[in-house]
Amino acid sequence: MKHTNGKAFALVVCSLVLVLGGALTALPAPGDVSTPGRSTHDSKTQTLQSRNLGTGEKLLAVVVNVTGKTIRVKGYCVYVKDGREVRKELEKDNAWGWSFRGEYVKEMEMRKVSGDASFKVFVMEGNDTVFESPSVSSFEPVRYSRKK
Repeated sequence: MKHTNGKAFALVVCSLVLVLGGALTALPAPGDVSTPGRSTHDSKTQTLQSRNLGTGEKLLAVVVNVTGKTIRVKGYCVYVKDGREVRKELEKDNAWGWSFRGEYVKEMEMRKVSGDASFKVFVMEGNDTVFESPSVSSFEPVRYSRKK
């Protein structure tokens, strides 16, 4: 697997996370008939609308872009949801990403544990990339910490 344009790759992965992960904030409001011939009051739409993100929440993501053949990465992410810190352990082969729902990412650490590939890490909050690491080929960790 070889990716040469990190920002484009991260944008595509984040877009997939948004679509597949259920970024439902773009759904029409009840009574908004923006699609001709389609009622927005059907049961499927009501179910989807009830899953909208809570107040102050957004889709958060940690995305790993790989250049090379193989890699195994491991780390963690601390994000804030409903005013409480949540820590998630992260581990993948040949990368992609993880998504969470919350207010913001407080900190993240990712390191290569095996393989010959290099990697970049992106931290995203909603549509904003709040962190992009340089390309790393060593086993040294990449760290992000939100500025206070």
